[in-house]
Amino acid sequence: MKVRVSAPARLHLGFLDLNGNTGRKFGSIGLAIDSHRVVIDMQLQAETAIVGANVSAALIQRTKSIIDHFYMSLGENIPVAQQGVFIELIELIPSHAGLGSGTQLAIAICTALCKLHNISASTRTIAEQLGRGARSGIGIATFDQGGFIVDGGLSSSSTIPPLLTHHDFPQNWRIVLIMDNNSQGIHGEQELLAFENLAAFPLADSQAICHHVLMKLLPAIIEQEIAPFGQAITDIQSLIGDHFAPAQGGRYTSQRITSLLIHAQNQGHTGIAQSSWGPTGCVFVEDDATAQQLISDLSRHVQQQNIDDIGLSFVTAKANEKGAKIEITVS
Repeated sequence: MKVRVSAPARLHLGFLDLNGNTGRKFGSIGLAIDSHRVVIDMQLQAETAIVGANVSAALIQRTKSIIDHFYMSLGENIPVAQQGVFIELIELIPSHAGLGSGTQLAIAICTALCKLHNISASTRTIAEQLGRGARSGIGIATFDQGGFIVDGGLSSSSTIPPLLTHHDFPQNWRIVLIMDNNSQGIHGEQELLAFENLAAFPLADSQAICHHVLMKLLPAIIEQEIAPFGQAITDIQSLIGDHFAPAQGGRYTSQRITSLLIHAQNQGHTGIAQSSWGPTGCVFVEDDATAQQLISDLSRHVQQQNIDDIGLSFVTAKANEKGAKIEITVS
């Protein structure tokens, strides 16, 4: 039996409450997108082997660690002699770009292992066993369902944020991703230190974000009105980005992307965002034609301002509405 798992990348568009004094902390806003994905093939064999085009030694070790973690948790009752797998990493989400690469790869691997060993486990259970969802549940929910997600953060007793709302994203809307392959978002130990060392998030700003989400963002998605949606995203990102500025060097991580996001905003665009710690920037627009016009405009701006374009790219994305795809073949 061979299992293929394909899981979409996600955008993390901000936290509801970084203050936490009201009893819950974090709470996230996010969207599954179709421009990047993890695709893996897996089957059982005598000895574990991990292959894939341009797969680094570090990625092989990380994949092996995920497999080992599975057999120490959900697969702890499987005999050692039956723990060999062949895994091919066919497509990967760029690492540390703010697109959820780590969570999607880990859940995809463990989902495939559950299928191969006939273990019944929900995505939430898998994520909990992997230690995922410590701050955001967006990657977990988008793996299951795709679409636009808001989660409820963590209380003192919860381990995975509860899903508050899931909604299909307007089909015509597009997201222009501005990607900087020469930069990486904060991650690992640096990320933990950032959360520990940043000043307390003002409660008034958390309350403002919650109001933006409930009274602007969600109604705009349901009524398919791009202008109030974009303004809400921009306002939320301003509050979040300025709070994280001491850790990431400004409202946005990459200076090149900062210049391009400011230019887009100066041209009248809203929906200006950085996904997670970046460096990937986003601009939400109403249709594909507007997305292509914006990319042409941004490309001209790069040339006119003599911005170094090495590693800089523009990608048009739309929402993924279905989440992960799991295919099983038997030969």
